[in-house]
Amino acid sequence: MSAPFPFRSLTFSLRRAWYRRHCDGAMAAYLDASPPAARADVKKLELLALDLETTGLDPGTDRIVSIGFVEIDGRRICGDRARHVLLNIDGTVDQSATIHRITDTDLRGAVSERDALDTVLTHLQGHVLLVHHAPMDFGFLNAACRRHYNVPLLARTVDTLALARQLQERGSKRSQEGSLRLHALRSTFGLPRYAAHNALSDAVATAELYLALLPRWAGDDALPLRSILT
Repeated sequence: MSAPFPFRSLTFSLRRAWYRRHCDGAMAAYLDASPPAARADVKKLELLALDLETTGLDPGTDRIVSIGFVEIDGRRICGDRARHVLLNIDGTVDQSATIHRITDTDLRGAVSERDALDTVLTHLQGHVLLVHHAPMDFGFLNAACRRHYNVPLLARTVDTLALARQLQERGSKRSQEGSLRLHALRSTFGLPRYAAHNALSDAVATAELYLALLPRWAGDDALPLRSILT
């Protein structure tokens, strides 16, 4: 069972301390590390752009089959720090293989969900988490973390979909259906088209979109992390 947590209004730091009391392993080490300061200039921080591929849309019954991530150092994508991890699942990928093209055969000998999460948490220490459409990714990450560490994932998070939506609203534009999808937004910003539904290429695509969005938010000025947190 997950650790009880009745105090949703507690500050970020207090919530980290609460979760730390109820977990061990890589999650404990992650929570022991200092998180990025909310007042810091995001252009000088390290981020971890991350994407998941799953067997479906329900975190309660479906599973993560691959995780891709790449680090960003300020305004630079660190390609040498990119990883793509396949996960061994209990069951079959079934029809989801038609979307992400990962088969049951591909997952034979892949790492366990716990080992994959340990890897992510190690790289996430001291970083801001960067995702496109945070509710989807967090649904699966939280479910997996509760299974293995007894607590959900708590991270300072930036969502490129939310950033793009807010920019459209600033310009008094209504979002057209599909216009906030990752690859539609990349086209809007003149970024190259990558194959969709590969966790690593989508993580890199998210990182590039984030760097394209930054100047629209602050130009050359400092940009406090708190102003773009999800």
